[in-house]
Amino acid sequence: LSKEENTSTKVATPTLDEFGKDLTILASQYQLDPVIGRNKEIDRLIQILCRRIKNNAVLLGEPGVGKTAIVEGLAQRMVSDSIPE
Repeated sequence: LSKEENTSTKVATPTLDEFGKDLTILASQYQLDPVIGRNKEIDRLIQILCRRIKNNAVLLGEPGVGKTAIVEGLAQRMVSDSIPE
């Protein structure tokens, strides 16, 4: 979906809204810290998400290894349109 279609076809997601946060909104408002040194991991995540099949990614690791940073870096790339359609 294009950005225009995505915003106009908002689906009710009360549980997700209660427990999650839209990182792309935070990225567009420059509320996320810059991600440094995670380009390889972000590129791999994009590659997995762009697959036709088996496109579900799970980030596992001990606290503090950078899982959140990778996802925030993905959100920043999405906002800057530097990911494939």
